[in-house]
Amino acid sequence: MQTPEIKEGTEQYLWRRKTMNPGDKGVKRKGSDRQREKMSVIVMAGTEDARRIISRLSGMPWVEVTATATTEHGSDLAEKSGASRTVTGALDSDGLRELMADLDACILIDATHPFAAQATENALRACRETGTIYVRFERPEVIPDGVIRVGSFREAGEVASSLIGDGEVVMHLAGVSTLGDVLRSLEPERVAVRVLPSTSSIEKCLQLGVPPSHIIAMQGRFSAEMNLALLREYRAGAVITKESGETGGLPEKVEAASELGIPVILVERPEVNLEGEAVFGNINDLMDHVLKILRDMGQPGD
Repeated sequence: MQTPEIKEGTEQYLWRRKTMNPGDKGVKRKGSDRQREKMSVIVMAGTEDARRIISRLSGMPWVEVTATATTEHGSDLAEKSGASRTVTGALDSDGLRELMADLDACILIDATHPFAAQATENALRACRETGTIYVRFERPEVIPDGVIRVGSFREAGEVASSLIGDGEVVMHLAGVSTLGDVLRSLEPERVAVRVLPSTSSIEKCLQLGVPPSHIIAMQGRFSAEMNLALLREYRAGAVITKESGETGGLPEKVEAASELGIPVILVERPEVNLEGEAVFGNINDLMDHVLKILRDMGQPGD
């Protein structure tokens, strides 16, 4: 793998190439009189859904997949799924626009998390400005019965603080990036948090004052039985999670909490205006749509 290089233009990001010759972008820039070697597709990744899409695309020899992710962990998973290139870091619309031009991308597939609203808005803006085709994978919503629905993590923290009793903690099952808002209403020692087993996630928990014994560094998806064991072990009096769909393990979290009679505070996903865009909740349907577009454009050599 080529040594990571800092690219300029917007927020800095890391460019990594796999099985590429130095200086070879794998596609020809727009305006080139040479035919592109492969059809270039960008997948905004960081989710299990994205990895499944990357895996499907990477099996097509005439498609080259570049994956973007906000963390090194996300980039590593995308690469293992078959991405030819990965770009690590949060890209604004200018950064995405530069990347599209650099790769002469045909399509951008936005498979980011339902809560990554800013990333989706950046992608929409960049695609509209460049004329790149935008396709969105949106996890189907899952709203279980009996949960307490709130509009923000700050509100979730406020509600949770009123529900836990003496000796109980709030089990935070919504990632480290939302923890700060929750702790506006809760003392760090009253929270147990499950995060990805990465140095950055653990360090952020410690910086926010969460006791080391309350940091559960694990990568899911988790069964209801595993969730049940954690809730019992930490004497959870409430659960905070987000509407991340079935893929995010929401049904298993609610099932475990319900068995113990623990209230679940569910933060609803933010709304992004996707009117007029191609949005799919099924990966097979999305792939059919993408393949039709690529074939209409013409495979290399056609």
